[in-house]
Amino acid sequence: MARRPAPGARPADAAPRDRTSWTAVLALMGAGVVAAAQIGGASAALPVLQDEFGLSSTTAAWYLSTVSALSAVAGALLGWLGQTLGLARQVRIGLVAIVLADLGGALVDSLAGLLVARVGEGVGLVMVILAAPGLLFTVATPGDRRLVAGMWGAYMPVGAGLAALLVPPAISAVGWEGASVLDAVVAVAVLGAVLRWVPSSAAARWPSDLQGLLGALRSPSVLVITGCFALYAAQYLAVVGLFPAALVADEGLTVGAAGLVGAVVFLVNAPANLLGAYLLHRGATLRWVIPAGCAGMAVTVWGVLDPSLPLAPRVASAIAFSFIAGLVPSALFAGVAAVSAGSGSAGAAIGLLTQGSGVGQLLGPPLVVAVGAAAGAGAAQSTLLVCLSGLIALGAVVLPRGERIG
Repeated sequence: MARRPAPGARPADAAPRDRTSWTAVLALMGAGVVAAAQIGGASAALPVLQDEFGLSSTTAAWYLSTVSALSAVAGALLGWLGQTLGLARQVRIGLVAIVLADLGGALVDSLAGLLVARVGEGVGLVMVILAAPGLLFTVATPGDRRLVAGMWGAYMPVGAGLAALLVPPAISAVGWEGASVLDAVVAVAVLGAVLRWVPSSAAARWPSDLQGLLGALRSPSVLVITGCFALYAAQYLAVVGLFPAALVADEGLTVGAAGLVGAVVFLVNAPANLLGAYLLHRGATLRWVIPAGCAGMAVTVWGVLDPSLPLAPRVASAIAFSFIAGLVPSALFAGVAAVSAGSGSAGAAIGLLTQGSGVGQLLGPPLVVAVGAAAGAGAAQSTLLVCLSGLIALGAVVLPRGERIG
């Protein structure tokens, strides 16, 4: 009978590499982009779905957040169990789930069916984003892991931004059902790239002993980073995800024009993710990078949410908000990688981080909409989000130094 590795031990197929496989990195980034497209595409299609299915503002906000429900409920547990399933296999199954959900969504004709398809997209998204970071660590050299972990944070703005850019013209050409089918086709193409470029030896399996899960749950660094990511995800999706619908309602823009603006806003987050990864790779600390991003978000959010401002300042504020916000997730991903990469708790740590993100995405948009309904759009909502930014910056300052799981 094979001997089980000790807690915190490294599996044989996760041994240090002498060269980073950048084709595998790009294939896994592509999987993350497809997963994130389920958020950006829904944001761009939201005005059309509101008309077709009669969604209220509150229902629309919950629809946008539903994709995050699974990670919000069980991210840490699924990440831990995923180490037994095999990370590469989990990414592939996740992409298949997205394909099936997109195809099913194109066939529905009721709100209930629409929400079921949305949950299916959420299953696929969670499976991909839980497994891909761990795989990235196995295909990168130790010297490149901090850079690759920071780069991974760009999957969300690139995927959401490209979807927000391409979904409106796709809807105009083939309807929202056809756009859903096209998304499935792209997911199939990325699945082919993962099968081709991510080696089976990267499908690292760990024994799913309880120590791996408990190691992440007991880590002060992982818990603080998880809380920070929850607060970040809540405000980012609330501000950027709902922005296209706000432009249609407040400014009278067409769905296509609002989708184009939303795409630009999503996409500008990606260069800042890469900038954050570069700064960390060059020795900048999380205690500087994260508060800098939080300060920028706190300043710019006022212009985004003020309905009395003209269109141009609101759009400029949204672009600035999204760009400076990109420093935060790259630093948080790099932080959890520094604590857990290569340990038996890596899957649970990534899962816990994803769970925090899911909770934030699930609750952020409805919370901001509720505050706007109770106290009026603009100042009250911005005050709430500034407080969240302050809490994230505080979390970065109090992070333990030098902690390592296992």
